[in-house]
Amino acid sequence: MSSVASLRPGLLCNKIDGLAPSQRRMCQARPDLMPLIAKGVHRAWYECQWQFRNNKWNCTHNGTKHMIIFTRYISKSTKESAFEYAIKSAGILYEIVKACGEGRLGASCGCAKHDVDRGMYQRWRWGGCSVDLGFGLNYTREFVDGREIQRTTRSLMNRHNLEAGRLAITKNLTKSCRCHGVSGSCNVRTCWIALPSFRQVGNNLRQKFVSARRVDAILGGKRRRPHILKIRNKARKPSPRELVFLDTSPEFCERDRRTGIFGTSGRQCNGSAQNYSGCDSLCCNRGYRTAEYDKQEPCRCKFFWCCTVTCQKCIRKVKTYTCN
Repeated sequence: MSSVASLRPGLLCNKIDGLAPSQRRMCQARPDLMPLIAKGVHRAWYECQWQFRNNKWNCTHNGTKHMIIFTRYISKSTKESAFEYAIKSAGILYEIVKACGEGRLGASCGCAKHDVDRGMYQRWRWGGCSVDLGFGLNYTREFVDGREIQRTTRSLMNRHNLEAGRLAITKNLTKSCRCHGVSGSCNVRTCWIALPSFRQVGNNLRQKFVSARRVDAILGGKRRRPHILKIRNKARKPSPRELVFLDTSPEFCERDRRTGIFGTSGRQCNGSAQNYSGCDSLCCNRGYRTAEYDKQEPCRCKFFWCCTVTCQKCIRKVKTYTCN
């Protein structure tokens, strides 16, 4: 994506597959944001793979370990699809807000402003560069949600999960501070509102995945189209921060190109674990292959003043377990 950022907006946007008409117009208006969107999706993809690294589903689709930016990854409306939409939305917002704070988006955004109280007895004051969420939230809502214009139950589900992903950032901002004073005494601190680490965002959405709600659509309007979502067998709507899904998840054991499931054949497993990451579970009782090899590693390292480190080479036996 970054290699084509210098092209004319029309050429750049025509090179991106899967853009909805509204997204193509926004791309042409702000082509400088497209590399950030691509970077945000890739950040989300790596985090998704880390969060589910020991599960049967590990964010790999039909053998690819790269996220296609504008497409539907799992055709079924499962919890896994809900997580993908949420983490992708969070990743795009994260990159745009981060770029705002670094001054890379010109006058569109920058640092949020705070009223500074300079009272005599205050031990800390607002300063630094607090995150400016306004531009990022408005742009990502309009751009990312621009594909979900159909009045279907799946689109309602997708829009809900996209917003839940953004809330995983906006509801988990942190206060960072820097000390000022003689010899670092920290008589006064300057503080600002900062983004959480993206690992924290991933952990938060992983917890939401575990407690995700299965929902149904309530029909409304003259044409009786899906109008709002409600939790199945309950008379209330899901909270904005909850992930929602429509279909139960498959086993993810066997490859199914039609639904975007890669299966677990060829995955490495933990030969000693008895939980879901163990070979019996991850390999879906198909059995697994064991291999042993020698791995060379530095060992018995010594530091010499000044300033070198010398190490010996040691051989360690390593076993790997691979699903049939």
